[in-house]
Amino acid sequence: MSISLPRETLDERSADVAVVPADASDALDQTVFAPLRAVGPGPDPAADQVAAADPAADPAADPVAAAETALQAIEHLAISRTPEVLATDVWAEAGRKVLRFHLSRMLAKAPGTIAGEDPEELHAMRVAARRVRAAWRVFGDGYERPVVRDHVRQLRTLGGRLGAVRDLDVQIGILVAYRDHRSKRDRVALTPFVDSLMAERAARQQELVELLTSTWFTDFVTDHEALVTTPGAAARSLPTHVPATVRMRAPGVVWDAYEVVWAFDGTLNAAEVATLHQLRIAAKWLRYTLEFVREPMEPAATELIRRVVLIQDHLGDIHDLDAIAVLARAFAADRGDLRPAQRAALERFAVSQDSRVTRIRRRLGPAWRDLADAEFRRGMGRSLARL
Repeated sequence: MSISLPRETLDERSADVAVVPADASDALDQTVFAPLRAVGPGPDPAADQVAAADPAADPAADPVAAAETALQAIEHLAISRTPEVLATDVWAEAGRKVLRFHLSRMLAKAPGTIAGEDPEELHAMRVAARRVRAAWRVFGDGYERPVVRDHVRQLRTLGGRLGAVRDLDVQIGILVAYRDHRSKRDRVALTPFVDSLMAERAARQQELVELLTSTWFTDFVTDHEALVTTPGAAARSLPTHVPATVRMRAPGVVWDAYEVVWAFDGTLNAAEVATLHQLRIAAKWLRYTLEFVREPMEPAATELIRRVVLIQDHLGDIHDLDAIAVLARAFAADRGDLRPAQRAALERFAVSQDSRVTRIRRRLGPAWRDLADAEFRRGMGRSLARL
């Protein structure tokens, strides 16, 4: 079976699956949260003995076969092309819709992530996992606290493994793009750094595959399946006259997320990269919050999200370029076996990324004004009034 995703209007660095046009013609195939038992039952000494005698007998030895098995395990639960959140939904049940929507997309990318042939599969899985975690943050107060804590802890573990590989993919992409436009001497000089990142990436990918083919991940999927497919599961009981619907709760939650972003106003020109990274995180939470209640806020909500995405992408580029420059300088400082020409090539690479950061920073002003001006707030207020 193949999974075909509709083309999105907005994307998160080419892997966002949250915003889907209502008129998309290619509907998402049927999927399911079924336990991924066949993907990997965890360590089994008896199976290890069989595999030692005949490597072909070990299903985990073939990541493609493992990916196909994983896909077969999630092919029966029908899902919509959007979360279908309504203004009248109880807060916890709106959260359940959002969790189910993004978990389904996360699991649909698990086979490709295990196979490891297309880095965009992993990218999309990481994006979806982030949205699941964000959904717990936005809607978490509608559920019993221990349930929220346990699920967030699981997602933090999964997100850490996904992020470790994805970050290296981004860093290697930046480095290789730079290297391929250098002289032959510089390309050779940068080889140890490229090889080091590639080796690290292979190690982190193996750790990720081990997690996704483990009983831990099977339990993770089973637990989430029960919660997101059972109305009322783990929902907190609320007393009478407590705001309990999307119409009543979303305005406060959205404004709270915006206030955290707005608090950076007046500080961007002199902000350090670490501060800009904090703004990036705040903008990401604002974006996710708007996306989760986008449908009842339309038609203007998509434009609001577009403005948040613009500055988020600028800030993401700054973070990625700065991170690889720091890594290059650390590599040059830590490796005692490098020749002077190799250290010089690494420093030229780092300086080049510093220059790119400076150029991107100049574009922050217009993007920030589109997000921090009164017109954005008026548009958000009008959209929230539609609930």
